[in-house]
Amino acid sequence: MTSRRRTAAVALLLGLGAAGCSTSGGTAAPGPAPLPAPRPFQGVTHYPGAQLTALHEAEEDLVAACMKRRGFTYRPQPLPTGNHLADTNPYGLLTVAQAVNDGYGITSTRLAMRPPADANAAEAANTRWKDALLGTPAHRVNLAMPMKREFFYQADSCVSDAMSRLYGPEYYRLFNTFQVLGDAVVQKVRTDRRYLAAQDSWSACMKDAGSPAKAFGDPQATVDRRLGQAGQDQAELHAVAGVELKLSRADADCQAATGLTAAVSAAQTDAEKTLGAGYADEFAALRTLREKALATATGS
Repeated sequence: MTSRRRTAAVALLLGLGAAGCSTSGGTAAPGPAPLPAPRPFQGVTHYPGAQLTALHEAEEDLVAACMKRRGFTYRPQPLPTGNHLADTNPYGLLTVAQAVNDGYGITSTRLAMRPPADANAAEAANTRWKDALLGTPAHRVNLAMPMKREFFYQADSCVSDAMSRLYGPEYYRLFNTFQVLGDAVVQKVRTDRRYLAAQDSWSACMKDAGSPAKAFGDPQATVDRRLGQAGQDQAELHAVAGVELKLSRADADCQAATGLTAAVSAAQTDAEKTLGAGYADEFAALRTLREKALATATGS
């Protein structure tokens, strides 16, 4: 993006923030901070913003050290910047404060997302370098997962070496186990009668608010569709952002009015009892590895 377009985008975002608060009926009323939105298994596989960045940087440094030991140069790669969707709740739960501040984060991510330049682009054709980084099929390790899923990694790669050093040798198996179980929990919650009843009430509420939607996720789909149609037209982007702020505020208000978070929490608890049965030891082990890795990455 040129400096002129970047300046225009920043100005647009600033303008949208003000317009959004006005359009959506004012800022959120002050009050106690809301409890964290429910995530499967206490969010054991989720790392919010600063944690994710710290872990990524620590892992990249370990990859670089491994590559150096093998006679190669690897330049640590930063995470993309401007991603406002990384912490999206798996159930689409949204607070009024989030809606007022950034809507769903869809338009702002489109305007702000910047993938970093590939610091290792010069090595793209170096097969030996890539084998050292990513490993080789001869050292592939297959891991059986719940739900008849399977994951694998290359045991001779510097990527797996870095993960093992930072998180522990069992982390990859445990993390992916709870990723699979967590996805299954989310799917089970979405078919739970309490969730479906809350969705029906939410849909009626959205209709009364002038923003008809039949299912959770419909407003985000509307924003995505309009954003795709807007292209690079600044006036259209401004209009889409206004729509996003209006829809997200109505969505958040209706979620609160229909008790969606409580319905999700209750359904999730029951789903975890069924799907997580027999995994208590693995859960405890994953939490321990997670905390140790965070302590190492953050220096705490």
